[in-house]
This record gives sequence, C-alpha cells and structure tokens, in this order.
Amino acid sequence: MTLILIQLNLIAMSALIFTSYKLVHAHKHYKFKDSPANDLQVKDLPSVSVCLPARNETGSMTECLESVLASDYPKIEIIVLDDESSDNTSNLIKAFAHSGVRFVQGSPLPDGWLGKNYALHTLMEEASGQYLLFMDVDTRLSVSTISKLVDHAVATGHGMVSVIPQRYDTYRPSAWLGTLRFFWEIVLGSARRPGSSAALWMVKRRALEELQGFAPLHDQVQPEAYIARDFVSKDSYSLVVSNESLGVSFAKKWSSQVESSRRMLLPTFYNSTASAFVGGGIILSIILSQAAWVVLAIEGNWPLFAVEFLLGIMLAGVAVGYFRLAWKSRWIVGVIFAPIVAWQELLLLVSSAVGYKTGTITWKGRPIKRPTKKSMVDI
Repeated sequence: MTLILIQLNLIAMSALIFTSYKLVHAHKHYKFKDSPANDLQVKDLPSVSVCLPARNETGSMTECLESVLASDYPKIEIIVLDDESSDNTSNLIKAFAHSGVRFVQGSPLPDGWLGKNYALHTLMEEASGQYLLFMDVDTRLSVSTISKLVDHAVATGHGMVSVIPQRYDTYRPSAWLGTLRFFWEIVLGSARRPGSSAALWMVKRRALEELQGFAPLHDQVQPEAYIARDFVSKDSYSLVVSNESLGVSFAKKWSSQVESSRRMLLPTFYNSTASAFVGGGIILSIILSQAAWVVLAIEGNWPLFAVEFLLGIMLAGVAVGYFRLAWKSRWIVGVIFAPIVAWQELLLLVSSAVGYKTGTITWKGRPIKRPTKKSMVDI
C-alpha cells in the first residue's frame, strides 16, 4: 500500500508542478491586455463579419444577437446560418432582419462533413469582411469587444486570435459544476499545438481562404485548433483569456456542457484513446492521493500523511490559479467544488473515449464518427 501511494504521489506531484507552471504562464501571457487604440479613420478600419452558426438555439439566440448588435465597432456585418433547426430558431433570427442581421438558410450536409464545420464554411463564403469573427450562440460580447480585438490584431499583426471566455454567472450551479473545457486548452497547449477556443475566434478571411477554408477539416471536431497551428507556425496567432476589459463571457447549461465535453475531450487529447486514459490516470492519481488522508491518519503513517497534506495544498493552489483566471468573481466557490469537478472530468474523459469507440457521440442530434487517420490533418 505504501509503495502504491508513493508512486501515486510522484505522479500527482509531477502533474501539479506542470499544471502550476502552465497556469502561471497563462496569467502572465494569456490574460488580455488592452492594445493602444489604432489611429485609423473609420473608412480605413478593417471590416468584420460576425459569423454565427445556429441549430436549435431558441434559448440563447436573442440574448446573443442583442450583445453583438450593441457593439460600438462601426464596420461590422452580422450573418447567422440556421442549420436545419427543428425549433423556432429561424424565426428568431429573421426577427432581427430590421437590425441588419442577415439570415442564411443551411443546406443538407455533404457526405463526410460535420454540421458545424459545413455551417462555418458556408458562413465564410457568404461573408465580405476582411476579418471573420466566429462565435458560438452561448457566447456574449461587451460593447467594446470587437473594437478591442481589432486593436489587438492590428497592434500584434496577428492573423488569428482565439478568446477563452470568462464565466460571469458564477452564482449558478451550472458554473459550480461546470466542466474543464478551457482548462485543457490552457494546460495542454504548446508552441506546436497551441490552445484555441471555439467560443470566439477571429481570423483574416483571405488567409483562411488560402487554407481552403474548412474543406480540409470537414470531419474534425475542433477545426479552429488545426487552423491555429498554421497561424502559429507563421508567428501570426494569439490565444487570450478574456477579462473584464475585453468582456467576453459564456453561459451554458450543465447538460450542454456535459454534451460538449463528451464530444471534445478525446479530440483535445489528439484523438488518441491512449492519451485520454493517460490524462485520466493523472487526474485519478491526484484525486485518490487525497483520499489516502484518512487511511494514513488511522495507520499513523505521519510522514506520508504530511506529503498528502502538501499535495492537497498544491491542488488547492492550482484550483485558485485556474478559477481566478476563468471566473469573473466568486472564484472561491469554484475552489470548493474543485474535487467534485475533478471526478466529473475523469468520468467525462472516459465517457468521451468510450463514446467515440462505440459510436454514441452526437452533436446537436447528429452522430459523429471518430476521424480516421487518413482524414487527420496535421498542419
């Protein structure tokens, strides 16, 4: 028993040190910093097309469009594609036509395409802006979000910017028990495989068209991740974590978060079942080492108990580092619920791997196949 605990402690200690380093790096390099406002005249500002793919989004569509329409950026067009919704989504979109929102009716999927990827590709073809800003319907913007993203892109010269949103609704149980979707993007991101965010990302249209849009990535669950690799290879990519200044947030029901995690966790671990189970093993080693406190206290094994206590402090420190980055307020609540969320994430990781193996993963009611090795695009 003692030898097993020592091995678990070594794994847990290594994982916590690595995670701590990545979070410190994120606080230093990813937190959004205001760029100097560009001095361009309105006529010289780059145009931005806000592109929204939607499927059965009656619960979120109105609030999302209202946040976009409130933008202070003077040169935007807003395009929303309804991907064969079975609810009232299309009528909600059309109700905003008087405000300048352009409705695009989705068409049946070509063979081999994922629904969202085809919607994104169609939106790219419909858009006229110099920049394309893709966002999920559950993402919310502040009045100055688009202006500040354009300032950032102009100041850095980057052709693609991904934004990890913050949670503002931290008074809700759906936040307390939220998944760690963006935690993995921060922790697993590297120079070659940078973290990315499907919630909100902006890219130069011409550069995306030169990559043939989403066609080479038609069956990839995270196409923006592969596109980011191309831009980072050209030193033309930014990943930023939103803050109060940038004002990007998201609100998602717990059930929707669980569905998204099952769909995205295995691809986040490079579509490798083995990598997913390694990640699960690391989470498990950290969780189980804390459960050993009681056993060691009963046995009177105080040296190992002291090690477990130190690991507990480190784990709490990691939770503080993450939730202070990811939540606008009440981060202490996230720290309190962190052990439960860790168990949940372990189960979701296993569920994602098993789901792709058994063909039970779906996206908005459509089944998703695990991408084959031939179709894996490694830019």
